[in-house]
Amino acid sequence: MLIFSLLGETAAYVAALLFRYVILEPMYPNKTREHAFYRMFYVFLILAYSFVFFIRRGKVRHAWEMDFWEKTAEVIKSQTLLLFIELFFIFFIGWGKRISRTVVAILFGLGILFDIFMRRQYSKGYLKKYGSSIKHRNICLISEAAEADRLKYCIERYGYRNDRKDIWIIHEVKKSAVPADVIKANIVLPEECDMIYVSAKAAYTLGSAGMERLSALKVPVCVALEAGGRSLPAHCIVDEGGAAALCSSYMNRKFPVLGVEYTTAGRTEAAAYVLDHVKELGGKYICFSNVHTTVMASDDKEYRDILNGSAYTFPDGNPIANKIAMGGYPEAERVAGPDFMEEVFRLSMESGEKHFFYGSSEKTIEALKTKLKERFPYMNIVGMYSPPFRELTEEEDAAAVKMINDSGADLVWIGLGAPKQEKWMAAHKDKINGVMLGVGAGFDFHAGTVDRAPKLIQGIGLEWLYRLFQNPRRLFKRYLVTNTKFILYSRFKRK
Repeated sequence: MLIFSLLGETAAYVAALLFRYVILEPMYPNKTREHAFYRMFYVFLILAYSFVFFIRRGKVRHAWEMDFWEKTAEVIKSQTLLLFIELFFIFFIGWGKRISRTVVAILFGLGILFDIFMRRQYSKGYLKKYGSSIKHRNICLISEAAEADRLKYCIERYGYRNDRKDIWIIHEVKKSAVPADVIKANIVLPEECDMIYVSAKAAYTLGSAGMERLSALKVPVCVALEAGGRSLPAHCIVDEGGAAALCSSYMNRKFPVLGVEYTTAGRTEAAAYVLDHVKELGGKYICFSNVHTTVMASDDKEYRDILNGSAYTFPDGNPIANKIAMGGYPEAERVAGPDFMEEVFRLSMESGEKHFFYGSSEKTIEALKTKLKERFPYMNIVGMYSPPFRELTEEEDAAAVKMINDSGADLVWIGLGAPKQEKWMAAHKDKINGVMLGVGAGFDFHAGTVDRAPKLIQGIGLEWLYRLFQNPRRLFKRYLVTNTKFILYSRFKRK
């Protein structure tokens, strides 16, 4: 991968020089060419890019595991870091007048384009060579009858959405034991099938003898991993001690930022953990705090106590996640409310947890109901309610609590906006039977009533800027004041 990227950076460097000293040469008649300096700068560029590559390598997934927008976001981050290193080097050693600023600017732009292109080529080559064990276009699914349709939907939407051509349900394993010779006799693979996918429940039912029969069919067999009765998301599996392992200890680690105690776990691990412990979390609440609410909590002890009184508070902002990572928790990442919702929605289709939505407007609630049925057809929604945009009377509040509890909801999503939703959850702690999750604008994003920033913008940490352009009147003063306070507080406050 590094060689491909270095080739791309070299091509961008050569193209930048040609563009400057061939195409743009007439515009700079009195400028002289500094060949020796450009050769030395190229050597530095290669070393600097290698340095950036290796420090970024442990923080991101492999190129072939990323989609186009994830690749683009990672390339922009790497090239921006490389640009700062280049500028520091140029001006630190006094080459500011010897190296063309035009070359540096063109190199930055072309570097992004060439790097994206080379990473895509590398990914295609890797998948072509090792595709039989990574991505498959035609899948034969073996599962229990009750889970077949749901698994087919999940594989279509999440597992192989880029390259999948077709999925066949070729055998539905009954809950009673199935003799191995029956499995062999009943399974007829389509000619185009290039992988057999066995659900964790089906693998357990088949046993070792049945799995051996499947292996004899001379088609790659993939068996889903399971822990605690739930299939494991790929991001929850880590390589520890030379073996694949499930890590959930990060949920017990907390790091203070301006007095707010943040949980350091990543989004996928957190979602799986919450679902696995949903009964134990009943009556408690979970918060997602960004820079604005963190500064608010730093200034307001009552609100800070509410955030710290939650079962878990996750960092819904890159500055906070980066501060936690630099504090010794490299596994920390931004856990945005809307992203957490999507992860939980997807995972809960398997285990059937009940969802209730409380908040937002009638229009948003109706749109949300429609969108969720389209995107997560096997999700168990037991109720939605948009409360009046005023303070509820004691009788109205008691009726709302009764409605939520009577629904039997395991997860109660609260969309009242900060800080109102956090205060509401704290006031209803142990009154609501399910676990409460304050996700604010998550209702609007999933309903489609408010556009969320594209993945590229999210990936490079500029979602706040996108939202600012959407609503400058409301957000300009907030961002100006709270972002300035966050920088100053982070600098002068220890926690």
